[in-house]
Amino acid sequence: MENNIREIKEKCNVFSKCVDVDLDFQENLMAYNDDMLKIVRCCINNFVVNTDYSNGTLTIYGKSKIYLTYVSESTSCLTTADFEEDFQKTVAIEGGFEEVSADVFVMNKYSNFRVINQRRIDIHNAFALNIKACACNPVQMIENMSDVLVRKDTVKYFSLAGTAYTRAEFEEDTVIPADSELIKRIINTFSTVHTDEVKIIKNKMLVKATAEFSLLYTTDTENEIIRKCEKTVSISKIIDINGIDEGDNAIVNINVGNMYVKPKTDKNNELRMIELLGDFNIGVSVFREVTAELSTDSYATDNEISNTFSKLNLNANGEMVSDIINEKCTFDFENINIVEVLDLSLTISDGKNLELAAFIRNEKSEVIFISQKKEISVSAFSASAVYVKSFDYVINSSNQISVRYLIEYTAVKFEEKTFQVLSDIKMSDKPMPDSPALVVYFAKEKEALWDIAKKFRTSVELIKFENELRDDVLDTRRILLIPGM
Repeated sequence: MENNIREIKEKCNVFSKCVDVDLDFQENLMAYNDDMLKIVRCCINNFVVNTDYSNGTLTIYGKSKIYLTYVSESTSCLTTADFEEDFQKTVAIEGGFEEVSADVFVMNKYSNFRVINQRRIDIHNAFALNIKACACNPVQMIENMSDVLVRKDTVKYFSLAGTAYTRAEFEEDTVIPADSELIKRIINTFSTVHTDEVKIIKNKMLVKATAEFSLLYTTDTENEIIRKCEKTVSISKIIDINGIDEGDNAIVNINVGNMYVKPKTDKNNELRMIELLGDFNIGVSVFREVTAELSTDSYATDNEISNTFSKLNLNANGEMVSDIINEKCTFDFENINIVEVLDLSLTISDGKNLELAAFIRNEKSEVIFISQKKEISVSAFSASAVYVKSFDYVINSSNQISVRYLIEYTAVKFEEKTFQVLSDIKMSDKPMPDSPALVVYFAKEKEALWDIAKKFRTSVELIKFENELRDDVLDTRRILLIPGM
């Protein structure tokens, strides 16, 4: 007897783990940098630039961008320095898969530094790589077979239609007011980025986003004054992803990667402009809602058969969620007297923490950097993109800042579930004894008609017709008439 066989090819999660990364850097100031008197801020931006899978090994390539804001030994004024380090992490993935697509999210843990001398700093950088790797494990499923009744169960699941890592470069200038003092040096840059629009057509995705930069600079005056300027940058990127189509759902995470900021002369040869250039890292996961029928059981009315099953892993009970959170949060800082906030940033850290970072001036007129994280109430999702869309703040007291924020997120939620699908049927030549023409059966509540039909070697349709039933599962106990085939 000939079987009608279908091969199911669905990507499923084959590896899920947080891998710790600890790096030590020794950084020396360049010749053009001033000597260090005191470090105000040491900030590290860790990000993934690419992944590669080969022969059971996933290799993750990334960068660590280090930014220093410090007090100059020679001028006692604020200045900056930046460094770049590459990192690479390999992870073994068992299973012998030909292709693996990985979604890697950086979770910063902590960093600390030690000043060795006025021109050297040692830095310890600790973060975790949250890795979710997917691969296709083909499963053979019997659709139907002559003289055999095959049970079909309808399931809904999320199929991973495609993933991508890419970059969007930017190069923008911002101009300070005409009546402002000239720029001497940039001392800090805060940046945030959020998506505005995601549109999918066949094999392509359009991503539009907005990046906002807030810059602190010192003026070229006898007593350097700290000023602030802001710049908004629009991003538009077309991404090629084979296999995606209109109607699919995307989770898009955009983060600032490389960033370079420097003063620039205008047409009058005056330092009234600030040049911003670098790139954004874009990570995309595209999911498709699928409804399919799975063969989960079979029996024959005339002969004995034996069934063979295979395991099929699917992302069942999938749901796309989009929401906006509008809340207020208070940050308390001990042993700090906040007189003035020079600049303040509010971002999402590690997908679950609200992180406040600010340059403030204390009662001694010293510039101090402060930061603090607070966990936000966002449900656990299989994949998500969370952004701070807007915020405002007030200084409640000398050591307390209150923030009102608007968070927007898009997420996908599903249950990784294993199904047993019918992969082979072997029929015996030994015939079964004839079944009775009619049987009276006392059925239980919630009993499936398939199980009853299989027991008496009849069909679900005949039982429904004989007992005027519509549903495949009984809602109450009742007496059924079971007709023979």
